[in-house]
Amino acid sequence: MLFNSDCLFFEGHFPNNPVVPGVLLLDTIYGNLLKIGTSDIVGIDNARFYNTVLPNEKVIVKINDMPGKVVCTVKNDTGKVLKVSYIKAQ
Repeated sequence: MLFNSDCLFFEGHFPNNPVVPGVLLLDTIYGNLLKIGTSDIVGIDNARFYNTVLPNEKVIVKINDMPGKVVCTVKNDTGKVLKVSYIKAQ
């Protein structure tokens, strides 16, 4: 996953120090879960941010689909960026 430096949200988040908004990371992961057929997500149980994602920085998303939840870990070249648990419908 990569967010190009010309994305408009970088202008306001934050001026002279652009980072990818955390909510955009969460929404992008959710959208990708829907694309691969995980459509029974009803919410987020836990989300922990460890680091920021910068413009043009490549991140890798690891998906662990388990009973009752999907745990996603996002990493960049320096380590873990985000770990989030999405709750599945029962």
